Amino acid sequence: MDNVGGPTESSKPGESAKIEQFAQLLGTCQRQVFLYAMRLLHSAADAEEVLQETNLVLWRKFGQYQPGSEFGRWACGIAHYEVLKLREKKPRAERLFSDQFIDMLATPTQRSTEMLDARRDALQHCLGKLSAADRQLVAARYQPQGSTRSVAESLGRSVQGTRKALHRIRLALMACIQRNTAREEPA
Repeated sequence: MDNVGGPTESSKPGESAKIEQFAQLLGTCQRQVFLYAMRLLHSAADAEEVLQETNLVLWRKFGQYQPGSEFGRWACGIAHYEVLKLREKKPRAERLFSDQFIDMLATPTQRSTEMLDARRDALQHCLGKLSAADRQLVAARYQPQGSTRSVAESLGRSVQGTRKALHRIRLALMACIQRNTAREEPA
């Protein structure tokens, strides 16, 4: 079976490192690119198609990528063009918005996706800073079908006491997230 596009025994020195670097960078932005396309297209199937086409273009143009620059932003820029190309393939009657409107949405959509990713990363960091008991309380409350009452009952605590503890934890998490995301914002 052919190994299409992958490393082979005849790969040039350094090619394997390039492939590994590309795979790592690509892995960090798949969700971001999918959500970006989804916000512009409002169709999961279309967003998935744009994601796959974007991945192919990213690989073909990887030599143009400037190491140290934000790969996700570059990927979303390419996805923007893939969204427009996909829209061109569709009959005009299926296009909900004009290309100009899609262009107007593109920049704020990319910024909001980046902001949400930064907040999610900050939440993970901040959850790690909680005590084990507080992490367990949050995990129990936010599992499927979890409720404050069910958590209180399982821990043998009062509902009011559990509610107050969760409120205190949420406030601490919110403050931690705000501190962490404020540090990451460009000056």
